[in-house]
Amino acid sequence: MHFTHCFYLIFWLLLLSITMSAAASESFSDAVKRIADARDRGDLIAADTQANTLLDTAIGTNKTLNQGIALFQLARNAMERNDYPPAQDYLNQAIALFQNAGEQRYLGRAYRQLGLTYRYQANYTVSLEYLYMALGIFQPLDDEALLANIHNSLGVVLEKMGQFAAATEYHQMALDANYKQQDQGGIASALYNLGALRQTMGDLELARDYFSQSLAIDEKTEDKKNIAYSSYKLGYVNMLLGDYDTALPLMQRAHDIFVDIPAKRDIDWTLSGLAELASMTGDLTYAERVIAGVLTRAKQNNYNSLFVDATLIAGNVYLAEERYTDALAIINQGIEKAKSIGEKHRLSLLLALKVDTTEHLNDISAAYYALKQQNQLELEAFNTDRLNAIASLQAQTEFVRRANQIQLMKNEQALKEAQLTQVKDERRFLILGTLSLIAVSFLVYSRVLQNRYTRRLESEVKARTRELQQANVELEALSLTDKLTGLKNRRFFEAQIEQDMQTALRQHQENIHGADEALNKAKLAVFIIDLDHFKQINDTFGHTAGDEVLKQISQRLEQVFRDSDILARWGGEEFVAAARFIEKDEVPVLASRIIDAFHAIPTRVNKQDIVVTGSIGFVCFPLSESTCEHYTIADLLGIADSCLYAAKNKGRDTWVGVLDICHPVSLPLPISLDKLEELTFERKILVDYDDR
Repeated sequence: MHFTHCFYLIFWLLLLSITMSAAASESFSDAVKRIADARDRGDLIAADTQANTLLDTAIGTNKTLNQGIALFQLARNAMERNDYPPAQDYLNQAIALFQNAGEQRYLGRAYRQLGLTYRYQANYTVSLEYLYMALGIFQPLDDEALLANIHNSLGVVLEKMGQFAAATEYHQMALDANYKQQDQGGIASALYNLGALRQTMGDLELARDYFSQSLAIDEKTEDKKNIAYSSYKLGYVNMLLGDYDTALPLMQRAHDIFVDIPAKRDIDWTLSGLAELASMTGDLTYAERVIAGVLTRAKQNNYNSLFVDATLIAGNVYLAEERYTDALAIINQGIEKAKSIGEKHRLSLLLALKVDTTEHLNDISAAYYALKQQNQLELEAFNTDRLNAIASLQAQTEFVRRANQIQLMKNEQALKEAQLTQVKDERRFLILGTLSLIAVSFLVYSRVLQNRYTRRLESEVKARTRELQQANVELEALSLTDKLTGLKNRRFFEAQIEQDMQTALRQHQENIHGADEALNKAKLAVFIIDLDHFKQINDTFGHTAGDEVLKQISQRLEQVFRDSDILARWGGEEFVAAARFIEKDEVPVLASRIIDAFHAIPTRVNKQDIVVTGSIGFVCFPLSESTCEHYTIADLLGIADSCLYAAKNKGRDTWVGVLDICHPVSLPLPISLDKLEELTFERKILVDYDDR
C-alpha cells in the first residue's frame, strides 16, 4: 500500500511539472504576442516595458532562447522608432544566442531584420548579404510566410541598387506566396513595394493603383504604421500627378499617425513632403517654415539622408522666392552632406539646382563648374550602378551555386546512410538465417564480407560528412562582412580596391595633360589603422572585453569615413580603409580626424572608461602627379604598412603617410620616420606626419 501511494504521488508530481511547463511556455508566447500588439498599435513605451520584463525573466531563468527572443523584440521596437544603432546591437546579441541555441528559424529572422537596418541606412551591399544569409536558412524550412518576407526585402534592396527586373521578380514571388496563404498583411506589403518600384520607374498611374490597394488592406488589418506608410506614399504619388487636393489629407493623415506612435524620423519625413506640397501649391511661407524645422531636427538627430532631401526642398523654395544667396547657401550644405554619406543621386539633383541658382546670380564660372561636377558624378554613378549590379548578381549566383552543391552532398550523404542502415539490417537478418541453415565457417566468412562492406560505407559517409563540413565552411567564407564588427572584411576590400585603383589611374591618365585642378586629386587614399597595445587590453580585461573594444572602435571609424568609402577589418586589431575621390591635401586632415575620434570618447570596458589609441599609415594613389607608374595593391598596402610602423616607432597614437613618390624608389620603404624624411629631403618621396 505504501508503494502504491508513492507511485501515485510521483505520477501526479510529474503531471503537475509538465502542466506548469506548458503553462510557462504559453505565458511566454502570450507575452511576446502582447509586445507585438502594443507595437502594432503604436504604444512603444508599453512594448519596451514588456520586452524588458521578458528579458529580465529569461535571464533570471537562464533560458538562452527566450533571452534571444526578448532582445529580438527590443530590436523590433527600436526599428519602429527608426533607432537603428541600438536595433543592430540588440540583433547582434540575439543572433549569438540563437546560434548557441541552434534555433534556425529565429536566426534567419534576426539576419533579415539586421539586413533591414542596413537597408534603412542606405548600406545596400551589407543589407543584401544578411538577407541572402536569411534566405539560405529559410529555404530548407520550406515556410512560405518566411520566404515571402525575405523575397519582399530582397526586392526592395535590389530596387535601390538599380536592378529593377530582379526586384520586380522578387516582389512578384512574395505577392504570389502571400496570396496562396491569404496573408493580407503580406499582400499589402508586396503591393506597397511594387508601387514604390513603379514610382521609381516613372509609372505613376500604376504606382497609385498599387498604393490604393495596399492602403485598403492595411485599413482592414488595422496595422497602424503600415496605414501611415501607405497613406503617405499614395498622397505623394498623387502630388506628383498634380492631384494636390487628394494628396494633402493623405499625407496629413500619415503625419498624424506618426506623431501618435511616435516615430520621430517618420514625422519629419512626412513634414518634408507636406512642405514640398505647399511649395507646389504656392504656399511658400508655410513651406519655408516647415522645412526649416525639419532641417534643424535632421541635423540634431543625424538624419543625414533626410537632411539632404530637406536641403533640396528648401533650395527650391528659396529659388521660387528669388532668394538666390540663401538658396545657394543651403544647397552647398546639402552638397557637402550628400558627399559625406555617398548619396550620389541626391548630390546630382543638388548640383543641377546649384547650376540654376548660380545662373540667377550671374556666376557663370560657378554654374559651369557645378555642371561639370554633375556630369562627372553621373558617370561615376553609372559605373557604380554597374558594379553594384555585378556584385549583387555574383553574390546571388555564388550563394545559389554553393547552397545547391551542399544540398546535393546532403542528398548523397542521406543515400549512403540509408544504404548503411539497410546493410546493417540485412546483416542481422543474414546472421539469424545462417544460424539455422549453414555451418559456422560460412557464417564467419559472411560476416567478414559484410563487415568489410560496412566499413567501406562508413568510411564513405565520414568522407562525405567532411566534404559537407568543408562546403559549409566555404559558404561561410563567401561572406563579405566581419561577423564581430559588422564592417566589411578583407575579402571584400581586396575585391573592391583593384577596381578603384583602375578607375583612379584611368582618370589620372586622362587629366595629366588636362585641367590644373586635377593635379591635386589623389583620387584614392589607402589607410591602415592599428590599435595600440591591444594585447594589454586582452591580457588585462579578457578577450570578450577586447571584442567589445573592437566593436566600439569600428563604430567610431564608421562615423569618420563616408558611406562611399570602403572600411574593413583587416584582422585582429587592424583595420584598413580606402577613401575615394579625395583631394590630396584632405588626406592628412582625415588621418587627424581618425586620431581625434580615438580620443573624443573614452572606450567602455567592463564598466571602466579607458583611452584606446591607434597608429595610422596611409598612402595616396596615384603615387605620382606627373607620371603613371604601375603599382599593385600589394605595393600600396606595403607602403601604408611601412608608414604605420614609422608611426609606431615615432611613439604611437599618431599618423605617417606618403603623399607622392616623385621618383621611382625600391620597395618596401624604410619603417623609420628619419629614413622616410631623408627620402623626402632627396626629393624621392613626399612624406607627411602628425607633428603634434
